[in-house]
Amino acid sequence: MAADETVDILDSNGAVIDTILRTEAEAHNHTTQNVLVFIFNTMGQVWLQLRPKTKNHYPGKWDVSACGGLLGGEKPDVAAQRELIEETGLVGVPLHYVETFMNIFPGDNGEERRRLSHVYVGKSDEVLHPNEEVDEFKVWDSETLLADISVRPEAYIPSIETELRIALSGYQCFL
Repeated sequence: MAADETVDILDSNGAVIDTILRTEAEAHNHTTQNVLVFIFNTMGQVWLQLRPKTKNHYPGKWDVSACGGLLGGEKPDVAAQRELIEETGLVGVPLHYVETFMNIFPGDNGEERRRLSHVYVGKSDEVLHPNEEVDEFKVWDSETLLADISVRPEAYIPSIETELRIALSGYQCFL
């Protein structure tokens, strides 16, 4: 994250009301936008990333294949491709838009966090490798993953089950 990076902040209906520095938006827990990208392989398995311990939020937790905040004025489709490249190294993978929803989940300190989340799915049989953005990648069968989330929720970001179920519905539609 660049020190001068800006993000749009949103009202309770998801409308942009201002553009401010990301650090300020984080400090005041404003509602912002993010993209959630789920990459599946041709066997229907989904890739998850292990967030580095250096991340500000949910360090060391399993998360979606690629995710991140939209920059001020950035379109979700552009942000989804940018985050996919930054976090997985995948270039040229077509992404299919699934859904946008107000994602409300507990923050690291128990506060309520709100993100207007734009969900995308894509398909690739490339093997994903750790990099400076991600400590580890793991491919999961979705049923096994959902069972593991129910048994070990503390190992995952708090909103993963909701996000995964949305992605699975979208993935089924574009098979």
